[in-house]
This record gives sequence, C-alpha cells and structure tokens, in this order.
Amino acid sequence: MVDPLAEALADPTLSDEARQKLRNVQGVLRADPQARLLSLFFEGEEPRASVAFGDFDAADVIAVVLHGIDTDLDDFPSWAAVARRLCADTIRAAALHGGSPRIATVAWFGYDSGTHLSALATKHATVGAARLAGDLVRMRHRHPRARIALLAYSYSSTLFGELVLMEGAGPVSVAFSIASAGMTHMAADAVAEGIADGSFAFYVTESSTDTTAPLGRLGPHPVDPRDIAGAILYGSDGGPVPGLDSPGKATEGHASRSGVDEHGVLHRGYFDPQAQAYLFAVEHLAGLAVQPAPHGR
Repeated sequence: MVDPLAEALADPTLSDEARQKLRNVQGVLRADPQARLLSLFFEGEEPRASVAFGDFDAADVIAVVLHGIDTDLDDFPSWAAVARRLCADTIRAAALHGGSPRIATVAWFGYDSGTHLSALATKHATVGAARLAGDLVRMRHRHPRARIALLAYSYSSTLFGELVLMEGAGPVSVAFSIASAGMTHMAADAVAEGIADGSFAFYVTESSTDTTAPLGRLGPHPVDPRDIAGAILYGSDGGPVPGLDSPGKATEGHASRSGVDEHGVLHRGYFDPQAQAYLFAVEHLAGLAVQPAPHGR
C-alpha cells in the first residue's frame, strides 16, 4: 500500500514550507502509534490533512475538531494535542459512566480558513463545508452506527452553518459551537430546522470576556448561534459542569488553547483541560458513549 505522506515528502518539487507542514503531520503520527492519517491532499501548493486518534476503526463515538482562521498545518501539532487529549479524557469519562471505550477524535485540517479579512465573508466556510461533507459521508459509511460530533471553534462554526444549509450534516448527531464568528440568516434558519426535526443537538458557548467572536458577526454572517431557536447554551465563564463534582475554570478571551502573558499570568483557552467549556464537551461526549446511536444516526 502506498503511503501518501511518504510519497508527498519524496516529491523533489515540494516547497520547504510545505515540506515542514507535512513533517508536522509525520511527527504527530510517529509520536502516537494509534494515530491514523485519514486524508491528505494539496490545494495548489498548500497541503491539507486530517488525522484520527483513538479507536477509529471500531469507534462508537467520533468527535471531529475544527479550527478557526489563520490556521494551517504549521499549527497542527498543537491542535493534534487538543484532539488527542480530548480522546483520552472522553474515554476516561465514558468509563466512569459505564460507556463504550471505543472513542475516536479527528483533527480536521481540510480547508483554508482564511484571515481576519476573509473571515467576514462566507467563501472559505462554504468551501470547507463542502469538503467536510464528503469526509462525513465516508465516516458514516465506515461507521453506520457511530455517533458523530463536531466541535466547531470560531470561524468553523460559520462552516457548520454552511454545512447544514447545503444538507451535508446528515451524519452529525451533535454539534458544539464555540466562540462563533456567526452564521448567515439562511444557515441559522437551516440549523433551527435541523434542531426542531431532531436531526442533531446543538450546543453553544461563548465567554463573556471574548471580544473577538462578536467581530466576526459584523459581516454577512451576523447571527449569534446563541440566538438560534432550540440551541442549548452552556457556560465558559467558570462554574458547574453536569456530571462533575468540581466546577470548571473560566475561559479568558478568544483563544482556543491556553497561554501565558508577559507577566507570567495564565489565560485559559476554550480547550484548556480545566476550562468549563472543555469539561462540558468531554462529559457530553462521554454520555454519547453510554448508548450507541440507532442505525443511521
């Protein structure tokens, strides 16, 4: 069998920048023997890839992690670490609930998420949604009884709206909108219809200290998903997490991951392992693992 990553790296015409990005993916795969390359392709000279963690071949729950703007395979190691940790934490939580340990996560880098300027439009989200729709169909075909969840952060929440609008969210059981850059009115209406007819559950959070997400809603995708009928709101400002005895910590600002400022102060991102938003997602994904979905969902 041809190794598409090795084949791409062997191409003498590959740019140094693209080669380093592919080596980032290679490094993640080598560091985790269970990690699996699901897709690899080039958009012009720019490589795109997705990698699964956990028991992907026999998964009862698959959680797909989607990134926001200004993100490509240069950032893959840090996002892969998020997906890997989400997998491990969900497996532990599922075990406590008596659920299936057959859980997988996917770090999906299958689209050009654009920049702060292009994020005001929907083009990148629409193209990304079309590509994700194809990958979701393949996941559903391979895992007809698995629950598939999407964790859409920032601009990828706009992508989720476009995915629903183009009727590509059929395989999705649950979606999380985290610090959304907003949806178009048509996409928001489509999401509301999907919630109402039981196609999927839709969970939404945004920190009160996040001043960046609202800026994304100043353009052609102005709808805050928290305002969509049927959306289930959950906290990210610190507080109780259903299923846990201890409260989660507050997210500060818009960052996905945590960082330390010039004064040595830690600022928690939405995917920090102690963040309320992250712990809520873990507990809910673990709950999905307690009872596998009926056929086709």
